[in-house]
Amino acid sequence: MKIILIIIFSYLIQFNIVNANTKIVFVDLDKIISTSIPGLSVINQLKKINSTNTLRFNNDAQKLKKKETKLISQKNIISETDFQSQVNKLKLEVKNYNTNRNKIINDFKKLRIDNTNKLLELINPILVNYSNKNSISVILRKKDLIIGKSELDITDEIINIINSDINEFKIQ
Repeated sequence: MKIILIIIFSYLIQFNIVNANTKIVFVDLDKIISTSIPGLSVINQLKKINSTNTLRFNNDAQKLKKKETKLISQKNIISETDFQSQVNKLKLEVKNYNTNRNKIINDFKKLRIDNTNKLLELINPILVNYSNKNSISVILRKKDLIIGKSELDITDEIINIINSDINEFKIQ
């Protein structure tokens, strides 16, 4: 009986020693995307596309408002059937505008998600290589942690590596 207890006890001690050698760190992917050179490139390109889309939407909306104002001012001048015909035509234009606007917004969201994922795919091998070089067992995402020592945060080191390894990132 004593031999079994000694074997179990020595096994537990050995298991705890193995666990003590496990190195765990964390990384802030949001900070990497918002401050690294390729991440800033993606953000700036997306902002430019979004501002172009917004400008286009505003111009189209103003044109539709002008048409509506002109049509309202002609209400008493043109016949009821012509007025109703033009109102229906304007409603169709507004519907097409809204449909087109929603499509462009959804395409932009998809573009943002796809390119962020492509950037993360480029970052992943860097994390794997860093992990292998530094004998790290586990890399966790910072947003999934409740609390952690700041010494375990490798975000700044990873940003430096990304900035030197990935020169440019073009949105596709």
